[in-house]
Amino acid sequence: MTITLPKLATPGSTDPLSTAEEILDVLFDVSQHSESLMAVRHSSRAGGSTFDIPKFMLLGQRGGGKPIRIALFAGIDDHGSLDGLSAIARLLLQTELNPSLARDYAIFAYPLVNIFEYRQPEAPLDAFYRRFAEDRADGDVGFFRSELRKWGFDGIVTLRTDPRAEGFHAIVRSELIAKEVILPALGPVTRVTPVSNRPIKLRPSDMRARFGDAADGRLTPPPEIRPRPFEVELFAPGNIPAESRVSSLFVATHEILRNYRRLIAYAANI
Repeated sequence: MTITLPKLATPGSTDPLSTAEEILDVLFDVSQHSESLMAVRHSSRAGGSTFDIPKFMLLGQRGGGKPIRIALFAGIDDHGSLDGLSAIARLLLQTELNPSLARDYAIFAYPLVNIFEYRQPEAPLDAFYRRFAEDRADGDVGFFRSELRKWGFDGIVTLRTDPRAEGFHAIVRSELIAKEVILPALGPVTRVTPVSNRPIKLRPSDMRARFGDAADGRLTPPPEIRPRPFEVELFAPGNIPAESRVSSLFVATHEILRNYRRLIAYAANI
């Protein structure tokens, strides 16, 4: 079985939503005949209009015990870029074809968080992170706050593109995750795209920093949520072709899942 995603819009495209919808349509079509991939459109309202937030859940091959719950986010403030959306779609489709790639995982994917960036480019709603920080009554803000509270994610991976970066890099809170999960993922990434001279940046993990992140509108659980998920932000460099950006995000996410599962298995045997 072969599943093909639509090609990304060429630079300068004036209609990024059409390509986003084409990619999402492939995922929704596959989910109708899948035993592992589920898809929903969450109806929401903001800015005086009603729209659907796409959400996907993929259950990997069961290896025993409680599945590891991982949230994947993309399309937050990428200025119309479809890199993260396409990388998530590729991951879900490849895992659908080979469920063992996501063994022990329950993947919750939100590939188009700030849909207003794509639906109303001529008059966009305030940036999502600003509305999220202010806890506005917008339907999309309420939806994502609810998702972050109720699912108890073990990890959150956000896929982004940095137009100013010349190399792939990641931001993470935990030194352990940086060393055991992110660092070994960079080797495969270097075969796709250049990696930054300082590829891993550590963010503070204390409570004061977490409250600061919440005030800034970062897509993260409330500071009081326990236990805390590991949090990783992946950044593809903006100076390489779109296909390479997508591939770098896909490869990094795939390797992170593999490395984290290995870390959990090792910890369980100590």
